[in-house]
Amino acid sequence: MKLRAACLRVLAVIGLGVAAVMAGVPGGPAARAATTMPAPSITVADGNSVIAATTVTFGLNFYWNEYGTNNWHAEQVAGNATTAMSAPSVAQVGNGVDIAARGVTNNLDFYWQVNGASGWNPEVVAGPGTTFSTPVVVQDGNSTIIAAEGPRNSLDFYWAVNGTATWHAEVVAGAGTTYSAPALIVNGNSVNIAAEGPNDSLDFYWAVNGSPTWNPEMVAGAGTTLSAPAMVANNGGVDIVALDAQSRLLDFYWVFNGNSTWNLETIPEITTSGAAMTTYPGGVHVVNSNVFSIVIDMANPNGTTTWNLHQPSFGQTVTAVPAVTMNKGSENVAYIDVEGDLYFSWQDSSNQFHIEEVDSSELLT
Repeated sequence: MKLRAACLRVLAVIGLGVAAVMAGVPGGPAARAATTMPAPSITVADGNSVIAATTVTFGLNFYWNEYGTNNWHAEQVAGNATTAMSAPSVAQVGNGVDIAARGVTNNLDFYWQVNGASGWNPEVVAGPGTTFSTPVVVQDGNSTIIAAEGPRNSLDFYWAVNGTATWHAEVVAGAGTTYSAPALIVNGNSVNIAAEGPNDSLDFYWAVNGSPTWNPEMVAGAGTTLSAPAMVANNGGVDIVALDAQSRLLDFYWVFNGNSTWNLETIPEITTSGAAMTTYPGGVHVVNSNVFSIVIDMANPNGTTTWNLHQPSFGQTVTAVPAVTMNKGSENVAYIDVEGDLYFSWQDSSNQFHIEEVDSSELLT
């Protein structure tokens, strides 16, 4: 049995290439089918579950519900032919919601809205040819921070003081270092990033707030990792999960804060993708899809190697890694099925999941 304090920095999903992006731009090839829809992103804002999702027409939508109801509201964040066919990232920052997304010219776009307001405020964080993965947005004190894969497989980091539109750029790791969307989280007075590295390795970086110096660590060597990692802070340490390059099982890594020795466990469920992750009081949830493309949730109590399996989608098949968060003690999962419909699944106090259809029109071809 391990006594785990696991976790330090967070989240990610891989995007599609420029050719796929341009397929949805007027004058380009026909739009891709709904079966290639990227993952949604989910968080909690103002007490309500909120979801951001890319549309098949290369737009960006936002959905929110009134907590305790199945009343979902849809808003258009950005119109057609604005957003690359890769997942967005949504986070509550201060008294509002922030969304980061990759634009159709591989630019980095940012949108924000004060809770309860209408209309979205756009900003360009970085121009064309700068961003080649799903970006990840997180609050860090009075600032907003974003990480993304940059040009020539580099790893880039951006930050702006809340209330300003001035974005500061840093290179975390240079060309030839990064081959997935990153995971990003704030841990105490530090920022931490994980990403798939060269030759299917798994890399980890940390920097003290206010310092431009990024410290690299290798979580796992060459030939180990075949997906973007997910990462969470958990009980005084770091947890990371990623798809094993050999077994197609999920590798689960954990480390105590201040320690560079990473511990490995294997999650006993064959899969074909990476995963999303969130914490609950006393443990961690890992959510992904199995070999039958069915959403599965695996809960692991801290200090054990026991993984308890649930199916939040009730057998529905999906096309991308689901998104997961916790809201007032309830596990919330968002996913897009093979028909291109957006669903929300929530877990009650008896660990039973309930399904709501969020959108059956905007994401369909």
